[in-house]
Amino acid sequence: MLKKNVSLLIVSLLSFQILAACGSTPKPAAAPTAPSEPTKAPTAATAPPTGSAAPASDSILKEKTKVTQVLDWFAQSTHAGLYAASAKGFYKDSNLDVTIKPGGAQVSAVQIVAAGQAEFGLASADSILIAREQGIPIVGVAAFLQKSPSAIFFHKGDNIKSFSDLNGRTVYAALTAAYWTYLKKSYKLDSVKEVQFTGQYTNFVNDPKALTQGYTTNTPYSLKQQNIDVDALLVADSGYSPYYSIIITSEKYLKEHPDVVKAYVQASVKGWDYYKDNIEEVAKVLNEANKENSVDYLVNEGKLQKDFIYGGDAATKGVGYMSLERWQELSKQLQDIGQLKKNEDVQQAFNTSFLPKK
Repeated sequence: MLKKNVSLLIVSLLSFQILAACGSTPKPAAAPTAPSEPTKAPTAATAPPTGSAAPASDSILKEKTKVTQVLDWFAQSTHAGLYAASAKGFYKDSNLDVTIKPGGAQVSAVQIVAAGQAEFGLASADSILIAREQGIPIVGVAAFLQKSPSAIFFHKGDNIKSFSDLNGRTVYAALTAAYWTYLKKSYKLDSVKEVQFTGQYTNFVNDPKALTQGYTTNTPYSLKQQNIDVDALLVADSGYSPYYSIIITSEKYLKEHPDVVKAYVQASVKGWDYYKDNIEEVAKVLNEANKENSVDYLVNEGKLQKDFIYGGDAATKGVGYMSLERWQELSKQLQDIGQLKKNEDVQQAFNTSFLPKK
């Protein structure tokens, strides 16, 4: 049953993978295409998983432990804290041997983690809830983007003031993505010419009245290289704002290895804390992992994404923080737009007990 549900989920995950592609320099390649029974889920708020040993009092493992982290795209600034933790030895200090594997258009971190082929992955909050409703037992344990830099871009000077102004326009978007369904329903976008976003901006560049999805942290930089200036509407300002770049693991692994989850989460958070004041240094590490993005590009992106990582609740509660209220709001929104059929307990979908205590 799990394998069947994982396969069904790949189609909906395509939209999330394409959104992740917005965080990378547009590539000249062809357009991307989509990439045991559940145990009792852990309680989300503060307690360790039911029926399992509590995490160790510190985050240093007694024995060296190998784990794999699957990304949601090729190495980019939204992964910087993980690469910082590796480069600065924070994982090693916790007795972890971490392999970071890139994602891509054909790679589903949810599928890989659910199948037990990797201990950790990255996913958005909406994709976690959708997966769980389909019987795929994954859990989010730390959110590294308090909100997404996803946006709808238009040519600078165009008369676009709100999302309702998209009516009558051509919009390149991930058409199966929950955010796009939300925008269409909330802003009554019944006369938009919808075109599937492929990760390329050529058609947008050639049509001054078109709009396209992208990231506020890098799309303007990329388009500027083509002498195109843009403005944008941030999707998070529409009212739809799930957590992004969430470390996920399976319920089974979390229940059986809470000490490893704690060690990995806390070392990763330490990496993000280091990155905040060392963007230029870590950009060079990311460049080594993905030559498609220049160091200058990665530095610019890193500076622009700081508020998405360290702002909001993270400013007072620390990097990785997630609140029950936001998960509940997201669940209701997904139900309202038909992406979720049931009103499941969202406390089963995330667990913040492994984050460093503030």
